[in-house]
Amino acid sequence: MEYKKSAKERFLDEYFGGVEDWDKHLADLITGDENAHLLETREKIMKEQEEFGNRTNFELGREMWYSNYFFINSLILNFITDAEGDPDLINELKKIYVGVLGNFGPDAVALNMDEEYDGYLIKMNADVDYQLTYISDLVSYHMYGMTLNDERERDNLIPKMWESLSDLVDKKALLKKLRENRQAPAPRQVDLESPRLHIATDLYVAGMSFVLGHEIGHHFLKHTESNRRNIVAKFMPPDGTFSQLHLDEFTADNFSFDLLIRGMKERNDLTLFAPSLIVILLLALYDKTPQEPSQTHPSLRDRYLNLLKRVSEQDEEVASKLQQIFNHVATWINVALGGHWKTEWWK
Repeated sequence: MEYKKSAKERFLDEYFGGVEDWDKHLADLITGDENAHLLETREKIMKEQEEFGNRTNFELGREMWYSNYFFINSLILNFITDAEGDPDLINELKKIYVGVLGNFGPDAVALNMDEEYDGYLIKMNADVDYQLTYISDLVSYHMYGMTLNDERERDNLIPKMWESLSDLVDKKALLKKLRENRQAPAPRQVDLESPRLHIATDLYVAGMSFVLGHEIGHHFLKHTESNRRNIVAKFMPPDGTFSQLHLDEFTADNFSFDLLIRGMKERNDLTLFAPSLIVILLLALYDKTPQEPSQTHPSLRDRYLNLLKRVSEQDEEVASKLQQIFNHVATWINVALGGHWKTEWWK
C-alpha cells in the first residue's frame, strides 16, 4: 500500500508559521523576566496537557492529537465520545486534523482534499479563539444582566460590554492591551463560581464547537473532494441566490448543529443559542451588509434564520428567547458603534 502523509504533516508542509504544538509555541514566547506568574501558569498547563495525552493516547502524550491546539483537540475528542454507537462517524472524526496559525481574522477553512495526504485538514486562525472569547463575554454580560433586578447593577455591566466590543473592533487597542497584560503582575483571582463566567464559558465552548463542526461538515458532506467549489465560484453570477455553494453552507451549518445536539445529554439553552448568538453575530461584526449574500456564502441573515428554525424544532420557547436576546444585543451593538449596520437585518 502506498504511504501517504497525514493531514498533520500536510499542515506543517504547506503553511509557513505552522507549528506542531500551538500551546508550547505560546509558552515559549513568555520569559520569566516579562511575567514570572504567567510563565509558571503556562508550564503547569503544559504538564497537565501532557498527562492528559498519556491517559488518552496510549502513553503517547501530545503526539496523537487531532489538532496542534489542546482545546480544539479536546472538542474533537468530545465529538468522538458523543458519536458512541456510530462507528462510521467515529472513524471519520479520527481523520480530522485542525492546524492553528497565528493569523488575524476569524477565519476557519476546510481545505480541499489532496491525494498525496490522508485525512481531513482544517486550517484555523488563532484569532477565532480570541474573537469567540470576546463575543461570548459581551453576550454573557447582557444575559447575566437580565437576571438582575437592580437597575444600577445592570448599568455597571455596560462598561464591561463596551470593553468586550472594543476588543472585537479595535485591533490596535487590543494588541496594546495584550502586550501590557504579558508584562503585568499576577492577575487577581478569578471567581470560578461567577454565574456570568459560567454563561460566557458555555457560550464559548458551544460556539467553538459549532465553528469546528461546520468545517468538519464540509469534509464529511464531500464539499472538499475536488476543487469544484472554486470552479463554481469563478463562474457564478454575483446575484445568484441559493446556488450550490450557498446550499453547501446551509448543509454544513445543519451538520454542525446536529453534532451539538448529539452531544447534549439534557437540554442546554446556551448550547442552542451559541451557533447564531455567538458565531453569526461575530461574523456580522465584520460584514457591513449581513442581509446580502456573497458569491460563495448565503447572507448571514439567512443563515441566522435557518439556525433559528433549527432551534425552534428543538423547543419553540427557547427559539423565542434566542430571538429576543439576539435582537437586544444586535441593537445595542448597532447603537454603540453609531449605526454599524444600515438595516436591522436580524429582524
